[in-house]
Amino acid sequence: MAGRHRFRRLAAFREILEWSRRARRPVATAPGCTIVLVDGLTGVAHCLTVKAFAAGRRAGDCYVALCGARVLPERLTAPARYHCRACERGSG
Repeated sequence: MAGRHRFRRLAAFREILEWSRRARRPVATAPGCTIVLVDGLTGVAHCLTVKAFAAGRRAGDCYVALCGARVLPERLTAPARYHCRACERGSG
């Protein structure tokens, strides 16, 4: 009986390793895809390109939006108070 439990733990461990491998794979996105981030200081939602999002992650979570504004992100569950009109015109 003790041996069967060991195999269950190994299977669970392998499954966790597979999840981590999947998480490291880059996500395929469309060329015109934009990401919306809410600025923590103003509460305004700005649009970012995928490349700008990746560059912001490397720069320590300081992103540059389509309108040129620097965005310090709010937590992901925070609702936007306003939407940036310049970003919406640039992404549309």
